[in-house]
Amino acid sequence: MLDADGVLQLIGTPWTQALRDAGGTEFAHALLAEEEDALCGRESLTTLLERLVARLGLAATTDRLLALWYRAVPDPCAWQLVAELRSAGYTTVLATNQQYERRQWMRETLGYRGQVDIEGYSCTLGVAKPQPEYFTRLLEESGSEPRQALFVDDNTDNISAAQSLGIRTVHHRADSGGQVLRQEVVAALASSSRH
Repeated sequence: MLDADGVLQLIGTPWTQALRDAGGTEFAHALLAEEEDALCGRESLTTLLERLVARLGLAATTDRLLALWYRAVPDPCAWQLVAELRSAGYTTVLATNQQYERRQWMRETLGYRGQVDIEGYSCTLGVAKPQPEYFTRLLEESGSEPRQALFVDDNTDNISAAQSLGIRTVHHRADSGGQVLRQEVVAALASSSRH
């Protein structure tokens, strides 16, 4: 199970900083506090942004803010690793919190459609990381027991949640790149094969 932002794709400016730069500190706090419905597919990202722009009286337009979600760049080395894992017989799972708008962009523009065996977008699952149900749904869909799974993410809350279910984890430093990711995953898989 592999996260997208910071793991399979590079995001550049840290997310909270990017939000502050675009709409200010109050906007960044409000967005992070209120985004769960959009991440779980109960509201569109556009609707959330429109509400925040109006409520906070922001100078930034909804379209300008929405552009923040379309900045990521796929990491070719990370994608190559995913292809190699699939070829080696591992079930690959994209495990990412995303709103419907960004899911569509990732699948159509970035080319995620067909890159993994299972697409675990929070907006289609109806639950987001770090909720335990997010992980249990992906385990069920992949037919895996927690001890058989490996989860890679750059967020410590998500890592802790997966570990609490007995899932092996790799805490990948955001945007450290596909070569580092390869080393981490190879080491984790080698360690699990010895147990």
